[in-house]
Amino acid sequence: MKFIILLIFLSLSCSPAGRDEKANIQQGKLNLETYSFADSPFLTLTGEWNFFWNKIPETILATDIPTSITLPSHWNHRKEKEEELNGQGFATFRVHILLPKDQTAFPLAVLTGEQDTSHAIYINGKYLGGSGKPGRSKETTVSQVQSSIVIIPFTGAKEIDLDLVVSNFAHRKGGPWNDVVLAPFQKAQERLTNRKMNETILASVLGFVALFFLFFYFFDKDETHTLGIFAFSFIILLRNISTGERILLDWIHLPYQVILRIEYFSWFWSAPVLYHYFQTVFPIDFSKKIGSVFYLISLILTLILLFPSEYFTETASFYPAIFILNGCFLLFFLIKSYLKKRSDSQTLLFGAALLLIGAINDTLHAEAIWHTTYIGPLTVVCFVFLQVFTFGKSFRKSLDHTKELAHKLSSLNTSYSRFVPKEFLNFLGKTDIRDIALGQQVQKKMTILFADIRSFTEFSEQLTPKENFDFLNSYLQRVGPIIRHNGGFIDKFIGDAIMALFPDDANHAIRAAVQMQSEIRLYNIHRANYNYRPVQVGIGIHTGTLILGILGEHERMEGTVISDAVNLASRIEGVTKMFGANIVISADTFIEASDDLGYDYRLLDRVNIKGKADSVFVVEVLDGYDQEKKELLSKRKDDYTIALEAYRREDYEEAEEGFSSILDEVPHDSVSKIFLEKSKSFLNLLNQEQRS
Repeated sequence: MKFIILLIFLSLSCSPAGRDEKANIQQGKLNLETYSFADSPFLTLTGEWNFFWNKIPETILATDIPTSITLPSHWNHRKEKEEELNGQGFATFRVHILLPKDQTAFPLAVLTGEQDTSHAIYINGKYLGGSGKPGRSKETTVSQVQSSIVIIPFTGAKEIDLDLVVSNFAHRKGGPWNDVVLAPFQKAQERLTNRKMNETILASVLGFVALFFLFFYFFDKDETHTLGIFAFSFIILLRNISTGERILLDWIHLPYQVILRIEYFSWFWSAPVLYHYFQTVFPIDFSKKIGSVFYLISLILTLILLFPSEYFTETASFYPAIFILNGCFLLFFLIKSYLKKRSDSQTLLFGAALLLIGAINDTLHAEAIWHTTYIGPLTVVCFVFLQVFTFGKSFRKSLDHTKELAHKLSSLNTSYSRFVPKEFLNFLGKTDIRDIALGQQVQKKMTILFADIRSFTEFSEQLTPKENFDFLNSYLQRVGPIIRHNGGFIDKFIGDAIMALFPDDANHAIRAAVQMQSEIRLYNIHRANYNYRPVQVGIGIHTGTLILGILGEHERMEGTVISDAVNLASRIEGVTKMFGANIVISADTFIEASDDLGYDYRLLDRVNIKGKADSVFVVEVLDGYDQEKKELLSKRKDDYTIALEAYRREDYEEAEEGFSSILDEVPHDSVSKIFLEKSKSFLNLLNQEQRS
């Protein structure tokens, strides 16, 4: 509906302002005494004009007897003194006009359209204006085909002789084939201005469309049909500015021979370029051979433009048939595409039909076969708007498809990030998993966290495979987000164990461990509601330098971490089982930790780590327990430190006493219980040695 409204608007804007009345000139005379230009401002001077062959007003004698000619028309094939005229020559066309009785209301003017190929207006033998310079020979004639306006001087005379002089030595046809209109000067001026304005608007639209699709082609060269729209719009732009009012001459002065060649060049190439455009849209339905034939014809005709204009304009006698034949092939193949239900074929078929109608009309009008007006530019603009509409639909589909692909790609990248953490890629200096290659690695200081479910083997034996997976996924869904929220990322899952890396701060890892233990306690409350066994998790943390990189072979790669620090973190997690502790950290992590965390710690012992020559100190994070146990342990922390010191200096009696005192108040302190048992064992050994 919007397009139809636009079409109507363009039709109205491109049509002449005001309806023309046609005069009935008989035997070179026209009586306008009773005619009212106020009611009907435009009067086309059609009818029988007096015809003076090879005469100009200055050489016409009173004794010269004119013949009659009906205008508008060419003089070709007209017989004059038993001689058949061709297009070359000059003549004067005269009409005697009885003017309206009231001539004082507004000045009258003569608006003359382009004539082949130069013209001049005389009133009562006086030259007033025209286009070009009519002459008696090719050398004295200056060809120019543009409209002209001349004002009829007000002298009080009741009648005038209006002479139209036309000279042609540059075209195959000569004569006044366009209208000569009598109108009030202001109305005539408005009509000419409107014509030029409309043609300028059409040229601007065509130029914009041509540039738009040219830029789009350079943006995406796979869309070859955009180049076709550019070429067609550009060719029609050339034709638009070189025909009609020839607005090109308002911008730059060009000789008639140049402007005529531009007109014919654009005419010769408009049809094959249009065929090529449709061929790129529907390559299966359109014949390449037929397109090549029309290209060859246009190329030959273009070479003919190198000849003088009186010769190459002869192509207009047969090229219209070729042009219309091209249009028939276009319609045939478009109907074929339409019957095959090709996308947008209906819209393009309608547009091509409009173009063909406009082309046939303009061709017949230019050849003076019938007298209408140029509608080609209007049909071209309609066609271009249809192409823009079609292109918009296609572009929207393409954009929707691109969005869908982008969404899929984003989903795919999100899915990949679940297997290969984005942080891992970032440390390798990559943003896309496709850029990953074997051997890429980076060295960095990080904090490593290992978390392992205690007695999982025994635990899992009581579950089915599905229940095992459901349980692990339920557990990981709770602790995984805590790691991410604290600036870490999960490097890998090792069965029921988690290995996570914290690249920025050891405090992040400790805080994550405490929150994980808090979440596990809540999880156990939930499990208790279903009579499920509680889950116990030990967490070990160590800070050190490690290497992130890509291992494997070309068909199977994996991101991994290699470092003694990773092994040590794993062993420290094993220490939690030995001491029955929830969170154990290395001395290196303890040194990195900040007091701002507000957590309580206690030294466990110097322990031997498998694979390490030297023993290492390990520290327990008391905040890994529930609030009640944590407060009791924190309360007896000093007593624990004294007892541990006694144990380390082998004063086992004091140590036994100290740990026993702690256990009296905190009976579920597994660490104190272990040191108490060790103290008792050493005391028994000492007693046995003393007795022996």
